[in-house]
Amino acid sequence: MTKVVVTGAAGMLGSAVIDFFQDNYEVVATDIAKGYESERIRWVCLDLQNEVELSKFISTEKPDVIIHCAALVNVDGCEKNPAFARAIHKGTTESIVKSLAGTACKIVYISTDSVFDGQRNDPYKEQDQINPPNMYALTKAEGEEVVKSYHKGLILRTNIFGWSRAEKISFAEWVLKGIVSGDTLTMFTDVKYTPIHVTHLAEVIHNCIQKNLSGLYHATGSTILSKYDFAKSVADKFGLSSSMLIPSVVDDAGLAAKRPRNMALNNSMLQSKIDFTIPGVDKGIELLKYQIDSGWLRKLKGRTIKSNYKFWES
Repeated sequence: MTKVVVTGAAGMLGSAVIDFFQDNYEVVATDIAKGYESERIRWVCLDLQNEVELSKFISTEKPDVIIHCAALVNVDGCEKNPAFARAIHKGTTESIVKSLAGTACKIVYISTDSVFDGQRNDPYKEQDQINPPNMYALTKAEGEEVVKSYHKGLILRTNIFGWSRAEKISFAEWVLKGIVSGDTLTMFTDVKYTPIHVTHLAEVIHNCIQKNLSGLYHATGSTILSKYDFAKSVADKFGLSSSMLIPSVVDDAGLAAKRPRNMALNNSMLQSKIDFTIPGVDKGIELLKYQIDSGWLRKLKGRTIKSNYKFWES
């Protein structure tokens, strides 16, 4: 059975990947602390910034694939602490690639749609010139360059949504919590993107591994919409009122890091390579709802989930 190591496995994407992969792969999950647990998932906790410890881990495990999900996803946090952002996105990637010298192990590096400056109107393609507008995007792009130098490197640029196992809730959870609570939510109408549910991305990654893909691909959803439209779609799919959603623009938010207005990516090149139709955002939000209704979210979070979608209460 193919052995897959997943870094950042306690995070939102990492949790979805190890959950999806456990049926068909030998899964070794790693993070600072354990996240979602299953009898088919083996955890090895370590600090990826410790190069000696990381090298020993890779040498001992001898994985066939490393899915490098670990990231500092707080964009403003990266702006305030660029050294830490670079250490996580570039430094740990350099350590992994160095440790893989002379092996046939593939590395799948999860990158971001925000490496572009957002000045054009059309969705960006893989061959378009990047121009990172903030430290998060810049350091993720630096990680991309490290992976490009490796003979079995795969870079997937994306923008994800889904359920977080951690107490700090994800964007989709924040939107749903606000709608259920009747809070006023100001949502950007001038930021376009192509989000994909983390479980759908996990299936995309699985297909990429099966096809033995290398290189750079855009692994986003198939719907272009604004953050405001996303929030409205969440309300509609969950049968809730969207009356508390207030349209706004990104320049009025006072954010520390500059955000590109167009983060939409064209996924047609990847779509032509894999045996999986990449879903649009409606299918992703339907899956979001199903994962609550089916009890899957209770399994992921490892605690009781309240009814009426008040999933953040235990």
